[in-house]
Amino acid sequence: MELFDSHVHYEDAQFKEDRDERLEYLRNTDVKYILNCCSDVEVFDTVMEIVDKYDFAYGSIGIHPHWTEETPADYLEKVRELAKHPKIVAIGEMGLDYFWNEPKDLQKRIFKEQLELAKELDMPVIIHDREAHEDVIEILEEYRPKGVIHRYSGPVDILQRAFDIGMYVSFNNDLTYPEWNAAPIACLMVTPWDRLLIETDCPYAAPYERKDDRCEADDVKTVVQMIAELRGVSEEFVAQKSMENALRVYEINK
Repeated sequence: MELFDSHVHYEDAQFKEDRDERLEYLRNTDVKYILNCCSDVEVFDTVMEIVDKYDFAYGSIGIHPHWTEETPADYLEKVRELAKHPKIVAIGEMGLDYFWNEPKDLQKRIFKEQLELAKELDMPVIIHDREAHEDVIEILEEYRPKGVIHRYSGPVDILQRAFDIGMYVSFNNDLTYPEWNAAPIACLMVTPWDRLLIETDCPYAAPYERKDDRCEADDVKTVVQMIAELRGVSEEFVAQKSMENALRVYEINK
């Protein structure tokens, strides 16, 4: 079984002391590819080092809504330049997050600027949506990008609107948490097989039985197990479909 973890954060400070060790470990697992997402300007260099060093690693470049207040004025030119790298295959993660207190107008401006750049470069986007579902989908409907809504757990009707404009969706080990898995499971059950990706969002959201541990890309196998059980298919089927979809949306030729 070959797996593509479509959303990891090995650039995160939690991996500062053992990043290379943990990435090398993946060579001995079923994880054949990772997409290392970006959160802010401060980690641009680390993301680029990861994709340069590891043949199985691809990346994105962009600004997470949580870091908009720290974003410098010239960030877009930095994103544009780094996006020329052949292993940078998406812009993001970007979007809106109303859980925290970052100014909504600033979040929306930086979100839209990155969507415009993605259109200019003809690249997919990776969308972060936390407690901002209606505002996110309205902006996506305006710009109609190609790409992925990651770790989605909002209303099913919002997700259907995202499918209508051609978006994909990815699921992680939130599916294993009984206290909050109702929404992601409801979304999973209506997701077409040709729109489904798998992810960990590591180092965050380890499987429930290890909820206090650091998550790693190899934990994506638990996501596969949950999807297979919930949808009544084999784990190999889930792995194959999610691999095909990730390669397609990120335009990776293998």
